[in-house]
Amino acid sequence: MKQQPSDLSRRSLLKALTVGSVAGAAIAATGISAAQASESSKVTTQEPKGYHETAHIISYYDSLRS
Repeated sequence: MKQQPSDLSRRSLLKALTVGSVAGAAIAATGISAAQASESSKVTTQEPKGYHETAHIISYYDSLRS
């Protein structure tokens, strides 16, 4: 049997593509998480804390009185 010489350049290319795609997915996932975290922190600072009556709560109370 004749052994074929290993094609290291092809293996290197495939390995680089695999590692690059995994790294790209990781960067994209952390970028989305950071955007969501900063967006959610903005929302929580604007909302009043504690109990507050909104329109749907008032309409629910009105439905209980009937």
